Amino acid sequence: MKALLNLIGSLFVYKSPDPLDGFRHNLELLPTRKLKQLAGTQTHYSKKRLVQIIMQNSSDSSIRQASYLALYK
Repeated sequence: MKALLNLIGSLFVYKSPDPLDGFRHNLELLPTRKLKQLAGTQTHYSKKRLVQIIMQNSSDSSIRQASYLALYK
């Protein structure tokens, strides 16, 4: 009975998103040309791949700050 109530109650519990999900979402809204600049490549990649490259390279906070600034230029 308790397991059933926990299962039903878990539907109403808020789960916080990953802190980088918002950053990733905002990057996907940028044009491909801007993503190529942030990724440091001129090669043709899909937007998802460019965002993955930026996220891999953005382990350093200075790169992340530069990316945030590029979002609002």
